[in-house]
Amino acid sequence: LRLFVLGGRVIAAMRRVASIWKTNISLGATPVQYKPTGEIEDLAVKASEVIGCEVSGVDILESDRGPFIVELNSQPGWRGLQTVTDVNIAGEIIDYVIARIKDWERK
Repeated sequence: LRLFVLGGRVIAAMRRVASIWKTNISLGATPVQYKPTGEIEDLAVKASEVIGCEVSGVDILESDRGPFIVELNSQPGWRGLQTVTDVNIAGEIIDYVIARIKDWERK
């Protein structure tokens, strides 16, 4: 799973399907739309908060023992994710950055 976290919330998510164990889109995996559970969303958001990352791609594996974070990317790609979501990810990032700048200017 790849969850895209922006400013403390998950804005988009996908499942990556591959014929090999590596599920990178760049290696030929296919992105599939995915609606994460509250537990998975909370895990991704908390992981991002723990390391102080406002924009992140959190990779999670599901198992019989629950979800596991595999990787947290502080500069996540979203080309594959953008193909399976209606969310304008670049637009969301721009809006978030503008809001953060305005907050900073008010201080």
